[in-house]
Amino acid sequence: MRVVLDYGGVLVDHIDEREHAHLLGVSPSQEPYPGWLAYYLFRTGLLNSEEQYVELLSTLTGATEENCVEYIDRTWLNPYFPEENKEILAELASQHSLVLFSNMAKPWIEKVLQRHNVRDVFDSLFVSSELERPKPHPRGYHRCMEGIDGEIVMVSDEFNEDLLMAQCFGMTTIWLKNDKEEPYQEPDYTIDALESLYSILEKIQRNC
Repeated sequence: MRVVLDYGGVLVDHIDEREHAHLLGVSPSQEPYPGWLAYYLFRTGLLNSEEQYVELLSTLTGATEENCVEYIDRTWLNPYFPEENKEILAELASQHSLVLFSNMAKPWIEKVLQRHNVRDVFDSLFVSSELERPKPHPRGYHRCMEGIDGEIVMVSDEFNEDLLMAQCFGMTTIWLKNDKEEPYQEPDYTIDALESLYSILEKIQRNC
């Protein structure tokens, strides 16, 4: 079985980057927030490297490039990555093909996964900065399905942005429940914690 996993909200949790707005010399309440503007351009593939992101962020804020690099280190490269998630990933990878699918900047995801020694559990990383299309654009979903004829499951904490399109592609959807979203329609399965994924996958396999 191929298991497609979202990144933020499923594997890691990022802080609000505005908590470090002081590094950029801007107000955390500034709208539009310059950190978000630069990030959006990076995650959609309009910027091609971290160096370009840093240059743009420095231009938007007047902050030094050194401060912009520190800003990245404290925000996007320092998410909360629960230890138990590493164990869960290792166990899942021993039984299934794991794919990561995220709206994010690929260089940052790779650095975080390598830092936590879990990069090798994934057969592929499909990330919006490289795909040049964020979810729910179909391009990434199509890539996630390449090379496999069997069951494909997608796990995300965002049903409306992620899993609704996955259902259109025939994937089995597993929603990691959160209090911030009301799904437009019913996911195939709902879990409260990532560790509950084991029993759901076993159930899916029995029904195949």
